[in-house]
Amino acid sequence: MDLNHLHLGARDVAASRAFYERFFGFRHRSDHGEGVFLENDDGFLLAIDPVDEVPELPSWFHLGFCLDGMAEVKSIHDAMAAEGTRIVKDYAEYDGEAAAFYCLDPDGYKIEVSWHKA
Repeated sequence: MDLNHLHLGARDVAASRAFYERFFGFRHRSDHGEGVFLENDDGFLLAIDPVDEVPELPSWFHLGFCLDGMAEVKSIHDAMAAEGTRIVKDYAEYDGEAAAFYCLDPDGYKIEVSWHKA
């Protein structure tokens, strides 16, 4: 059994779409009403629909993207920082075993971007 999709509400669907396409490799799959379905290389769907207000989530809640290497995590961190993405926990390396940082998407959803040694 595989997790198939995640459905987010966004105040600006176009800005959220651009963020997930730019940094996480999602591609437009289809429109649905005023929203969109995005898909990554693994077939995971990210649905984004317009909302007036984004719900407040617990502080521990976040989305996690695990990358293939430490350098990739650092590269995305640096690109996000350069483009003004809000970084809420800066990039850190952990004894060659892991690397991670946390940021916020355009609507304030917290995202962990990490790599962990296999």
